[in-house]
Amino acid sequence: MSDIIPNPLDYGVLPSGFSRMRLPEIRQAIITSLQTSTGLIFETRPDSITGQFIDVFAEREATVWELAEAVYHAMYPISAYGVNLDHAVSFSGVRRLFAQQSLAWIVLYGVEGTVVPVNSVVRSNISGEDFNTILPTTISRNAAGDITVSVDTATVGQEYYVRLDTIYYRYTAVTGDTNVSIANQLEALLIASRNVIELDANHIRIYTVTNVPFAVMVSIGISIFKQGTIAVAQAINYGPIEVGAHTLTQIITVINGWNTVDNLVDGQTGRNQETDDELRLRYNSGVYTLGAATLPAIQANLEQNILGLQTVQVYENVSDTIDADGRSPHSIEVVAFGGDPQQICNEIFRLKAAGIDTYGDTTANVVDASGYNHPISFSRPEPVYVWVNCILSLYNEEVFPSNGPQVVQQIIVDTGNLFGVGTDIIIQRFYGPIYQAVSGVGNISISIAVEPDATTTPAPGDFSSSNVPIAVRELARFDLVRVSVTVSSL
Repeated sequence: MSDIIPNPLDYGVLPSGFSRMRLPEIRQAIITSLQTSTGLIFETRPDSITGQFIDVFAEREATVWELAEAVYHAMYPISAYGVNLDHAVSFSGVRRLFAQQSLAWIVLYGVEGTVVPVNSVVRSNISGEDFNTILPTTISRNAAGDITVSVDTATVGQEYYVRLDTIYYRYTAVTGDTNVSIANQLEALLIASRNVIELDANHIRIYTVTNVPFAVMVSIGISIFKQGTIAVAQAINYGPIEVGAHTLTQIITVINGWNTVDNLVDGQTGRNQETDDELRLRYNSGVYTLGAATLPAIQANLEQNILGLQTVQVYENVSDTIDADGRSPHSIEVVAFGGDPQQICNEIFRLKAAGIDTYGDTTANVVDASGYNHPISFSRPEPVYVWVNCILSLYNEEVFPSNGPQVVQQIIVDTGNLFGVGTDIIIQRFYGPIYQAVSGVGNISISIAVEPDATTTPAPGDFSSSNVPIAVRELARFDLVRVSVTVSSL
């Protein structure tokens, strides 16, 4: 035990931070205080009666000092944890992002008037995850998302039309026309509708990839061959469940009149709850949420305020001409993955500078305080599906965990999905987290292949150990089912 008498002024909240008095110093301070107060010299060894009394009080006081230190550190984002970190970052307007379920826009195909109730379940043919509908939906040509019409007859002089919402697409048959040629003429007209149009003989398929339903009416001589209505389905489980296009195809809740299901576009991937470390990293952007008009402020507010937004990047063109990426002069482009389109446009309108144009492939009208409509645009990133082959060579002087391959798989997916919009895939960035988390690894070899859709499996020759460039409107997507980890010995 030290005989140096602790100076009370050396402890507590100091200009250098918080200095906690430890148990040895507390014990010595109690002894000094008792001897000074009583004028007596008494036994202080831990095995003596008086020493045991001193130790009891010293331990209790040490606990109070530890509590004071914890309260002090709970004030600051760099040292706070859990709910205390939530409170600390709130001063800059930052809030923790909680776990969210993935969402998908599915098309319910079936008989006109069939009602598919809320909580009807469909299943992914890739992940096996179940999704349930969040609202009751009626299959109807008045709210179509995908519809196929058939030209059944060919009558000279008859007007054939397909009406989408309030717009008619008309063609009058002439001598020599067949049902196939009439379908060809209507298909050429329907291209102007901004929906996707596909022609197969006398069948015309009309569907939307913007998830905006449309009403359909057809003339005599044309029939509805197949129809589907859009519904929103939500993953039953929370977390980053990837929902690629054409993966929700299995009906689990059987309903008479509901025949098939499909999702024509990628869904909105959910997320796990933001960790303390992730929240600390995002805290640095908190100051920007208090501003507007600048690119960092627009990005920070979108990340904070748009539910379901996974990643976002904001670009600008300050020149007087169209730039190399196609943006109009003096415009901003938000490239956002996830989130409701209307909410994103509302937030962009709130944040952008007056007189600045917006650019993108998705547009929604925003009504201002005076009742005027403002078309606001942003872009959705094109997914680039990443396949990874990882070979681990083991270092025999360390223990490799039995679940090592699964841990490495998860690290690759988590690290890859942090790259964000327009960020190149740098293979070296995977190595550090793997070495840090998994013992017994002597060498790592990673090769990557990319595909434009999740269902295409690359050939062995497509894999490369080179970095992969990602365009400004692309987003690399990683998933456990596309990551292979094998183990060998050095």
